[in-house]
Amino acid sequence: MAGKNSAADAGNFRTEDSLFTLLMEQVEGEIFILDEEGRFLSAGRNTLENLGLSEEDLKGKKFTDLDPVILRCNVEDANRPLLESLESGKKSEHTCAFTQGDGRVRYIAAVCYPVVDQSGRARRFIYIRSDVTGRQQLERHERQTAKMAAIGELATYMAHEIRNPLFSIGGFANALLRNPSLNDLAREKARIIYDESRRLDIVLSNILNFARPMEQELTAFAAETVAVQTVELMTMGREDRGVNVVFEIGSDLPMVRGNAENLKQTLINIVKNSLEAMPDGGVLTLSVKRAYNFVDIEVKDTGVGIDPSIMGRIFSPFFSTKSSGAGLGLALARKVIEEMGGGLSITSHPGRGTSVILSMPVALAVQKDGEGSPGDA
Repeated sequence: MAGKNSAADAGNFRTEDSLFTLLMEQVEGEIFILDEEGRFLSAGRNTLENLGLSEEDLKGKKFTDLDPVILRCNVEDANRPLLESLESGKKSEHTCAFTQGDGRVRYIAAVCYPVVDQSGRARRFIYIRSDVTGRQQLERHERQTAKMAAIGELATYMAHEIRNPLFSIGGFANALLRNPSLNDLAREKARIIYDESRRLDIVLSNILNFARPMEQELTAFAAETVAVQTVELMTMGREDRGVNVVFEIGSDLPMVRGNAENLKQTLINIVKNSLEAMPDGGVLTLSVKRAYNFVDIEVKDTGVGIDPSIMGRIFSPFFSTKSSGAGLGLALARKVIEEMGGGLSITSHPGRGTSVILSMPVALAVQKDGEGSPGDA
C-alpha cells in the first residue's frame, strides 16, 4: 500500500513539475524549482537566458553552488531566502543590491516558497528572483514628495496668517510717520514699529524661500571624487597650521544621484566649520563608504565640539552661535541633501570633536540624468 502511495505521490509531483515548467515559461523574472536539498530540478527559459546558463550547467548542482557574480548578489544575500526556507519550511524573502559596471545600483528581490505534499512535507521549493529597482525609485520618490508637500503647506499657512497682518501693521506705521501732528516720542515709537515690521517681513521671506523646493538637476556621479577634491581644496596649506588631513575611501563605491555642485558647496561649508573648530590644529578625516542604498560621506574633526545644550537647535533655521550670518548654514545644508533624497546627521563630543555624515542615495539603473529632484515633482 505504501508503495502505491509513493508511486502516486511521485506521479503527482511529476504532474506538478510539468505545470511549474509551463508557468515558468509565462512568468517574467527568474524562477527555479529545487528539491528538498536545494538541488536544481528545473529552471525557466527566461531564467537561463538572463543568467547566461544552460540546463547542463545546473544539472546535479545545488543553488548554493552558483557563482554569486552570475546571480548579481553576494553569497549571503543570494542564499538567505533558500536556506531560511529549507530550515523553516516556510516562505522567506530578501532584497539585495548590486552595483553595475556603470556604477549604478540595481535591487533584486528573491522569494522562496515551499511546496508541500499530502503529508505536509516540503518536497519542492520555488525560488523566484525579480528586479525591483523601479519600485525602490518610486517608494523613494513618494517619501520625498510627501515630505516636501508638508513643508509647502507650512509655508502657505505662514504666508496667510503672518504676512497679511504684518503688511497692515507696516502700512499703518508708515502712515503715522508721515503725520505732521506726531510729537517726537510718538514718531520714534512709530518708526520702531515700522522698522521691526520690515525686519519681520525679511525673516518671513527667508523662511518662505527656505521652505520652497530648490531646482536641482540630478545626475549620476562619483561622490568620492567630489568629496576628495573639495577637502583637498579647502585644506590646502593647512599643514603649516597644524591640520593633518586623513582620507579613508572605500573600494568599489557605486555612483550617487544628486547635484554635484550643491554637494560640493555643502561640503565646503562643513569643512569650513570643522577648520574653524580647530584653531590650534588637529586631524580632519574624510571617509567615504557604502551603506546599503546610500554612500556615506563623513567629515570628522578633533575640534572643540558642540555644546550639548545647543545640539537640539543646530538645524533650526536662523539659529547661530556666530555674530554674523543668517543662521541658515546647517539647516540649508540638510535641506539641500534631503531634497536630493539623502540625509545629514551630526554627532559631537565637547573637547573631542564633531562628525558630520552626508548620506547620498545611490544611482539606480532606471534613473535618467537631468531629471529634477523629488521635491520639484
